[in-house]
Amino acid sequence: MKQVTWVAVLAAVAIIAWLGSGNGDAGDAPSPTNSSLFATIAPFNSYGHVHDADNVEAMRPRVMGTHGVISSGHYLATQAGYDVLRAGGNAFDAGVTAGMALKALKMDYAGWTGVAPLIVYSTAEDRVITRVGAGTSPALATLDHFLEHGKSPVNNALIPADIDVWLAALDRFGTLSFSEAAEPTLRIAEEGYHLYKMQKWMIEDQMDEILAFPYNGDFWFQNGVGEQRAGDLMVNADLGRLIRYMMEAEGQALAAGASRSEGIRAARDAFYKGDPARDVDRFFREQGGIVRYEDLAGYESRWEEPLGTSFRGYDVYTGDGWSQGPRIILMLNMLESHDLRALGYNTPEYIHLISQVINLAMSDSHRYVGDPDFAPAPEGLYGKEYARERIRLIDDERAFQDMPPWGDPAAMTAVADGAPASFVMTGEDGGADGPAGSIDTSSLNVMDAEGNLFSLTESDGHTFTPMIPGWGFGLGNRMGQFNLDPELANVMAPGKRPRNTNSPLLVMKDGRPFMGLSTPGGDQQLQSLLQVFLNVVVWGMSPETALDQPRFGSYNFPPSGSEVNSTPALLRLEDRIPAETADALRAMGHDVEPWGLWNWRACAPTVTWRDPETGLMVAAGDVRRETASMGF
Repeated sequence: MKQVTWVAVLAAVAIIAWLGSGNGDAGDAPSPTNSSLFATIAPFNSYGHVHDADNVEAMRPRVMGTHGVISSGHYLATQAGYDVLRAGGNAFDAGVTAGMALKALKMDYAGWTGVAPLIVYSTAEDRVITRVGAGTSPALATLDHFLEHGKSPVNNALIPADIDVWLAALDRFGTLSFSEAAEPTLRIAEEGYHLYKMQKWMIEDQMDEILAFPYNGDFWFQNGVGEQRAGDLMVNADLGRLIRYMMEAEGQALAAGASRSEGIRAARDAFYKGDPARDVDRFFREQGGIVRYEDLAGYESRWEEPLGTSFRGYDVYTGDGWSQGPRIILMLNMLESHDLRALGYNTPEYIHLISQVINLAMSDSHRYVGDPDFAPAPEGLYGKEYARERIRLIDDERAFQDMPPWGDPAAMTAVADGAPASFVMTGEDGGADGPAGSIDTSSLNVMDAEGNLFSLTESDGHTFTPMIPGWGFGLGNRMGQFNLDPELANVMAPGKRPRNTNSPLLVMKDGRPFMGLSTPGGDQQLQSLLQVFLNVVVWGMSPETALDQPRFGSYNFPPSGSEVNSTPALLRLEDRIPAETADALRAMGHDVEPWGLWNWRACAPTVTWRDPETGLMVAAGDVRRETASMGF
């Protein structure tokens, strides 16, 4: 049987290559509009998917709907949001419900509590708006403190933003109470969910870090250290206690005559100003940390206008400098003037150009992008005139051997006076999979029939960072993404938001929501979302086909939170990109490393998409991780 299977696979590859080269009769050939694209990726040196508009095969079913669609990083979170949509809730009700559930299911990568950048389109308000989803640093988080004590799992705890984000979205745009939205998460916490393969791998990989905190060890190894199995029931009764505590506060407020909005506020205050916050203070004092009750009690986020740019008839929106969203603005501005189709899909020339644009965007964001309350972006940074200056630094035949120097948008020059000529140094930790890369994430996207769009990126896991005894949540490691160089916009300061890597995107077409997309993946996030976006709007792929294509990722820059480029010229390619392409990129000076056929580090976006002509909605999730999509 195995031999027959491989014969069939090899035959299929041969047929694909033969058709791509223009052979075969007219009935089997690709459509004329896609034949040139198909030719650029054949012969294809694996059995992985290639893009052909007439191909009926798929890695999974196309999930469609006219009432609502949802995709998230775990099937139970998707189910929770889907149930809300089926019951008549809108995208915001479903998004908040699924968002809370997702974080109870992903405590290793995106647990209660942490960052949660959110961008939405509201039909009722006819606007795109974002909720600032990165919490502030504690009052004691001075640069001098970190220069003396360094970054550590205890020192890096940021004030949580996710509870504020969920409840603000529910209050302003939703219809449910907190208790109604939190009910699925309460069941997951108290009744448990089944340990899945990626989470099992994660806790085994992080075992020593987990065991550094006894309460973490008790949670993650509920059946004993080294005894965990896929399918084991994972219960978080203490998180259930927290949710019930917040529900009780809401219930008491409503019983006293409060409005729905006031009830939601009471639930929020129970977390930020109640017993959980007091116990956070006690725990961090005992551990020598710097988080205090006043930091939580005084925390308040806000709604904010997004950053945006246009790209060939599409309007792309993202968060400001408290996220890495500005990178996509810089990238798209540089790419808009290029004829990408003329380069051919994922050819050496195409990958080279995009990787170099990524490097330029990384450099400018490294210097200029940070919490705009502390470091407003210089005039011209997000303008297309500046983009045209910067892109002139790209050599079509030679790759940057280090992150390129940043430019000067105010002076409209491609290279700023005094910009460093090199970011490669020795004696510092970091690297492509170093500490910044070990922070990971999950994502969630929802659309409904009214035209509302909800795109969320949630993060901060609790394996190597401490959970709060008795409450089943932690504060994450996100202050590790601050810089310690005072010349950089993202330098550490009290009350400041780090430029965290999480960056959901929202795309509009002719004034209507077209696509929401977000992903886990650290500094690869905007790189992968850029490729998926281009696959859809330039190459005409369906959302699920756009997700399935082989990806590449540049590492030629300091990771978030570092000042050091320890992986100069590094470019990773999934092996479904032909070996000849990799060789051509090496000849250009890229340090090409293989990523395997499908690599989870190449990110795992979730996407919602609306057909501009028919209004049909599609939800899709990346097969590189355990995403799930539903619609009706």
